Amino acid sequence: MDTTANKPFTHAKQLYYGLLALWFIINLFQSYFTELLHDEAYYYFYSTHLAWGYYDHPPMIALLIRLGYGLFPNELGVRLFIVLMSVAVLMMIVKMAGVKNYLLFFVFVFSIFIFQAGGFIAVPDTPLIFFATLFFYAYQKYAGKENWTNALLLILGITGMLYSKYSGVPVLFFTFVTNLKIVKRKSFWVILAISMLLMIPHLVWQINHHFISFYFFLVERSRNAYFDVMNIVNYLAGQLALMNPLIAFFLIYYALKNKAENIFNRALLANIYGVFGLGLLLSFVGPVEANWTVTAYIPLIVLAWPLIENKLRVHKALYILGGISMVLILVLRVYLVYDFMPAKGGPELKNEFHNWKKWALEIKKIAGNRPVVFANSYQKASKYLFYAKRESFTFNYLLYRKNQFDLAGIEPKLAGKEVLFVYPERGMRLTDPMCYYLPHPDSAFIMGQWWYYSVIKHYRSYNFLPVKIEMENHAFPPSTLIRVPVEVDNPLDTALTVKQDGGDTYLAVAFTRNGKVVSYREVEDISLLRLYKKYNTILLAMTPPEPGDYHLRVCIRSGWLPPGLNSKVYKIKIRKRE
Repeated sequence: MDTTANKPFTHAKQLYYGLLALWFIINLFQSYFTELLHDEAYYYFYSTHLAWGYYDHPPMIALLIRLGYGLFPNELGVRLFIVLMSVAVLMMIVKMAGVKNYLLFFVFVFSIFIFQAGGFIAVPDTPLIFFATLFFYAYQKYAGKENWTNALLLILGITGMLYSKYSGVPVLFFTFVTNLKIVKRKSFWVILAISMLLMIPHLVWQINHHFISFYFFLVERSRNAYFDVMNIVNYLAGQLALMNPLIAFFLIYYALKNKAENIFNRALLANIYGVFGLGLLLSFVGPVEANWTVTAYIPLIVLAWPLIENKLRVHKALYILGGISMVLILVLRVYLVYDFMPAKGGPELKNEFHNWKKWALEIKKIAGNRPVVFANSYQKASKYLFYAKRESFTFNYLLYRKNQFDLAGIEPKLAGKEVLFVYPERGMRLTDPMCYYLPHPDSAFIMGQWWYYSVIKHYRSYNFLPVKIEMENHAFPPSTLIRVPVEVDNPLDTALTVKQDGGDTYLAVAFTRNGKVVSYREVEDISLLRLYKKYNTILLAMTPPEPGDYHLRVCIRSGWLPPGLNSKVYKIKIRKRE
């Protein structure tokens, strides 16, 4: 007997596949007509140097962009596999949640802002969402039935998450801690062993690069972290924004109301409390990006949906709120493609997704075939690389951080070349009275603002020279002269003369606190130093006068450039005088 005729239209499979197709087509058009966001351009730069790891993240996003860009060398290519993954995510959630009312489900899910962004934006969070969904999908099946098909899917989900973003680790912990009996399964140990083996290339890359990614996240990124109630407020507000304030209540209330009646639901609930709770805990010690919790949105939807679908009295409210949300989202999506906000008198750089192609081509007219060097902006260097299709680099000085441009080996190759140095101001400011001005600058009015630039005949910067601090003590009295033993390494195969056409070169010691330079002193002149493999010296530095926790850094300051980023941050404590 054919029962399909008795099903309402909202439950029809044709509607389900039609909405999936509509989602796919909309995101394809959005991908093609929307300029790359800053971080997307940065990950495109990743893809130009395929590796088993990168300074900020594992390599999955770079591989996906490389594959898509090989098919379509434009914005669509950068985002192609993200669009495909977003469709697969919806299909797996439908299966896990047992969706019957497809119309209500898509109205509900399409109202969640993180899913709208994840539909086409090429950042590591989007493959993480896909592989986390695959992991949950496989775990639901594996928890009920142990077979090698489900085990293989789990392996793909685990390794895919870990190759996408390190925040996949909490998903594994909060899932398996709710089902300790799983260790009795032989297949579990096979899953664990194969997943670990598949991660070996990334581990080897980290070893070869001195665990640079972990240093970045655990030390470099948190060096300016301190308690601020606004970090907590911003974290909570960010979660509300990603959910969509109009439907957040339904999502949270019904997900937490769902009883953990089986192993799978217990894992989902543990991930909700665990991931959101861990993010909240971290916000007490520093800022936490809202998207850090994206893996918890899958459990939220899967747990909330069965209760929402069975509560007929909330359907009307969801249709109304979802309709309002999608109208607002539609306006935002149109704005991403077409800037309909009034400008002052012409094209402007008002945000990160409009007019950057025009900006890059204007810079290119000035630069010609010269490489373009920016300062403290991997985003601008990446945008220029993508849209101008010309070599670019970012010189990062003391108040910024290193990134993949430093790791890609570009800086030493620029030594002695003629470059165009571009900055939005005449000089690079270290502190209020201390500013390093561009030599013989010219300027151009591009996309609504002035840009200053200098043609550097023989460019040289030295962030690629690592400086090791070899101090044993971490605590010192205030206003005390201390000895800072350092070792300058030359990573090149040939000897290097440290020189600069526009002035001398120094080893400098800087003390920073809460993101600000407290004291800075140029200690040793190393102009014309002939550096073979290593250079050892002892620098004398005066500790800050006020007690407290500081970071010490040894920098190379060369010519007209501000001090760079050469040593890792070294935590010290200035204790009170007894």
